[in-house]
Amino acid sequence: MGFKRLFGIGDPDEAVEVDTQILGPVYPGGDVRGEVVLRGGSRDTPFHSVHLRLSVRCTGYDGEERDYEFDTCAAQPSHFTLGRGEEKRLTFTERLSWETPVSELGGQALGVVLSVKSQLYRDWNHDPTDVDNDLLHVSALPLHEAVMDAFAEEGYFCDSAYVVDSYVPNTEQHRGFYQGFVLTDRAPGAGRPEQLEVVFQTNVVGALIHVRRAALDERDWEDKPPARRFTAAHHEVGQTDWHPRIRKTLGELALLDNH
Repeated sequence: MGFKRLFGIGDPDEAVEVDTQILGPVYPGGDVRGEVVLRGGSRDTPFHSVHLRLSVRCTGYDGEERDYEFDTCAAQPSHFTLGRGEEKRLTFTERLSWETPVSELGGQALGVVLSVKSQLYRDWNHDPTDVDNDLLHVSALPLHEAVMDAFAEEGYFCDSAYVVDSYVPNTEQHRGFYQGFVLTDRAPGAGRPEQLEVVFQTNVVGALIHVRRAALDERDWEDKPPARRFTAAHHEVGQTDWHPRIRKTLGELALLDNH
């Protein structure tokens, strides 16, 4: 991702440089693997440890955007001295939550910003030295892709996504945010919403999928139009026709609009 100069003592040539590299594709529920590459300056530099903090840009109740830290891991080894001019590679692996937001769907960027920040500790009793955030790309799961393809065949195409610092009421949720996908109707007809908001609450089995008429200006779940939902399992991908569930859900939304 490009070396960044961390710190030096006086002479810039003394500065330690760092580059955080993510290896391979990243998916919710899977491992994020990578390396932190350090380059020494003009003197030996002792380190206690290197930690990585994963965060996502969220919109809060007040409409303000903030970074929500949702995972952290330590690079190995710890307790080492970076020699003068030495290049040292530290590895890290962390299993991501199934609730990790995705930034790409079908190769399309969704506008969701995830990042990884490296923090270097010279001494455990002192504040860490931060490196500027590097972007983290998380790809959609096969379940996301399959369900969204079925929506597209019904005329609703995903344009973007967002992450809200909030909870979906009366559901099992382990992170303090959820991700919504915005779908636009490109085959408009009577009784069809122009836009939908689709929320996947994903776990090891599959997902609980909420669908509602879009109300993007509303932040609180309870202030948005009522949602209907259906379930989808990971093992159903490639074996299930999603259209009946989606059509049933769209039909229920139409009935809600008529009351």
